[in-house]
Amino acid sequence: MRKRLLVALGAALLLSGSALAARPGVAPAKTYPTGVLVVVGHALKPTDILDARAIPDMAGKPSLMVTLTPAAVTAIAPPAEGKLGCTLDGKMLGASPAGALISDHVLQLSGDFGDYAATAALARRISGRDPLPDAESDE
Repeated sequence: MRKRLLVALGAALLLSGSALAARPGVAPAKTYPTGVLVVVGHALKPTDILDARAIPDMAGKPSLMVTLTPAAVTAIAPPAEGKLGCTLDGKMLGASPAGALISDHVLQLSGDFGDYAATAALARRISGRDPLPDAESDE
């Protein structure tokens, strides 16, 4: 009896997944290999990162904006002031203002990341996916 129940549940899961995959206009999200992002000694998992994107800094150069989950910010326990050192796979990315992480759950990293395409690729390596749309109208 238990074996039949498991087979029935497995078939139901396969069918429901097929129905979702067959919906027109809904493509599966593309994923990318990730590196290990470490913020002040705290290694983050890809699930700790809500979004990572390339944005222009004040000088117009590409920079990184990484949005973390509230739980990740709590685990990092950032100080109220100062800079937070960030590395990816052991290489220094830069330092983000602690205040931005506390207030907005955002790491703001400026540095020599290359051109916009290279910085966007770095953002995908951090989060494992493309950035979220800016607004519903972008979908």
